[in-house]
Amino acid sequence: MERIRDGDLEILIGGPTGFGNNVYVVVDRTTGEAAFIDAPGEPAANIEVAEAAGVRPTRIFLTHGHFDHTPAIEVLKATYGAKLYADPNEPGLKEGQLDVPVRHGEELEVGNLRFRVLSVPGHTPASTAYLCGRSVFVGDTLFPGGPGRSKDNAALRQEIASIERELYTLPDETVVYPGHGPRTTIGESRREYAVFASREHAPDLCGDVTWLNS
Repeated sequence: MERIRDGDLEILIGGPTGFGNNVYVVVDRTTGEAAFIDAPGEPAANIEVAEAAGVRPTRIFLTHGHFDHTPAIEVLKATYGAKLYADPNEPGLKEGQLDVPVRHGEELEVGNLRFRVLSVPGHTPASTAYLCGRSVFVGDTLFPGGPGRSKDNAALRQEIASIERELYTLPDETVVYPGHGPRTTIGESRREYAVFASREHAPDLCGDVTWLNS
């Protein structure tokens, strides 16, 4: 397990679990309050990180409703009494799972920390990122080297527009925490994207796109 500090925000990273998913627990170290980012893979993998941190997360901030990001929801709710926060327009949630709907620009509290909700549709219709300090949790919207998988060209264009509007306007040093794999920074990702944006692309481009090679 990895621990990272961003001011009063402590980020604990476990996994991989499920389909190579990262497990994130975010903690306000001044109050001890905590939240999960998504509920991926095996419930035990999520619980292990929370227990290692010595916290009982009371919230689950969902980035999107794909099956690999949601399987531990019910167990985490039962274990911790955690409430699920998500965009109500995000498909994939089971009936009754959503406790607190979130809206773009809203700030969610975890102790004294504030997580700003960023609407970033494209990978899914209502994908959501959560920004706190110099850390942004993006689900499968952005990875080192490119955007998350898109189902068609319209979704890719929507995803790129979301990245440009909500993520590439953040400071260069902002750390990007994706749902799978390693981290990147906004500055590094923006430099890679400049290569992609300088090229012509097929009108049907979609799927697993990379900034440097697509």
